[in-house]
Parts: sequence; C-alpha cells; structure tokens
Amino acid sequence: MNFLFGKKASITALAELIEDGRAIANEEMKKPKYKDYAGAEPVIEVLVRVQPENESAFEAKMKAGFSKTYLLKPGVRVKVKYQQAGKQQVTLDDEIQAIMERNPQLIKK
Repeated sequence: MNFLFGKKASITALAELIEDGRAIANEEMKKPKYKDYAGAEPVIEVLVRVQPENESAFEAKMKAGFSKTYLLKPGVRVKVKYQQAGKQQVTLDDEIQAIMERNPQLIKK
C-alpha cells in the first residue's frame, strides 16, 4: 500500500480563542462583495491557542464558517483538527451544541 497518496491522519485537540471571531466576521460582512452574495459559506480565520494532550500548546489560525462566528468570543474553548506537519493552520471541528455545553459563559441567564 502506498502511503504517499493516502489520507493524512488528523489530530483533534481543544483550542482557546484569542481573537474575537464576532468582530472579525462583522468587519468582513461590511465588504461590498457580501451585499448580494450567493456563494458558499464564507470562512474567516481567528487566532487560537491549541492545547494538544501530549504536546506543548501552540498558536495557530483557525478557519471557521460564518454560521458559527457568533460563538467565537475570546476565552471560548472549541475542538479543532489539524495535520501534524501543518500546525500553523487548524480547522474548527465542533458542533454548536458541544461548544455551548463546554462554555457556559455563552448561555444568557
């Protein structure tokens, strides 16, 4: 079996947001291209501190779709995935309900 062309294993870890994803999304939505936008869901990049279980923590840019940006406040913890070789770029890999359960400060009382 040739592993050069196989699927690369992803690593999953928790990450804490450093930047405010809401503010980044709001600035992005002010751009003229979104006035009559009908394409794929826009994606933003937010700075996070990834905290893998068996490695030291590191900072990276996390890609997240606009539909979850209202949850992306500084201090919020989310699950991300990344490639071992590409730690500079991680992707949000979490469901809205799981984010809410992990971060009770997001729930208004």
